[in-house]
Amino acid sequence: MFAWALAARRGKAAPRLKLGRRLPRSFYARPTLVVARELLGKTLVYESAEGTRAVRLVEVEAYLGARDPASHAHRGVTPRNVPMFGMAGHSYVYLVYGMFWCMNVVGASPATPGAVLLRGAEPVAGLALDARALAGPGKLCRALGISGIHTGLDLVRGSRLSIRAAPAVPPHQVARTPRIGLNPGATFDRRWRFIVRGSAGVSHQAKTRSGSAATSRTGRARAPGPRDRGRRGPRAPRARGEAEAE
Repeated sequence: MFAWALAARRGKAAPRLKLGRRLPRSFYARPTLVVARELLGKTLVYESAEGTRAVRLVEVEAYLGARDPASHAHRGVTPRNVPMFGMAGHSYVYLVYGMFWCMNVVGASPATPGAVLLRGAEPVAGLALDARALAGPGKLCRALGISGIHTGLDLVRGSRLSIRAAPAVPPHQVARTPRIGLNPGATFDRRWRFIVRGSAGVSHQAKTRSGSAATSRTGRARAPGPRDRGRRGPRAPRARGEAEAE
């Protein structure tokens, strides 16, 4: 259990929270798959009027813009997805099913827009919740108090929303799987979802096609190659706004 939670149970003042530095712009201005993998283990922080809330990221999904039919950026700029076509290191928050907010981190560059959906986390500070209450993008935003007013914020400087440096997750603790909630299509079976193995903050445990626990050689993101070329199914892949939020 974290020190702040133990202190609260004992009726003592919580120790001062020590956070790493905000991740620099250069962290985000890289290929989206690389950004997604390296976001695992980092600390998402929201400094609200009610206090600081912090969580450790344990589940993310990469969406690769024009080359990815499941991405909101696939068909170009819209009033909603404008942040995806801006500078890397900004937030992109949207509503699904009329009730669940989902937060993304903009990566890559305006010329090659990409984003990483934050799907699951573990509590670090400011939340009297267990990790299962953060397992899913809608749950994560609800717990932190993130909504549409937080889209387009600069995570690098000047906003109350940030992602902080934290110890890297070693390769043997990382698994890669297809993304959640997509219909069959050109990219639906790409392994662009990254999770921390065994974490209660992961919304869906990794499974292989046979139903057994998934394994990963290194846990590192690699550049997509010929073997990643999916075959088109009978329907177009579901866009991220339609993927399951909880």
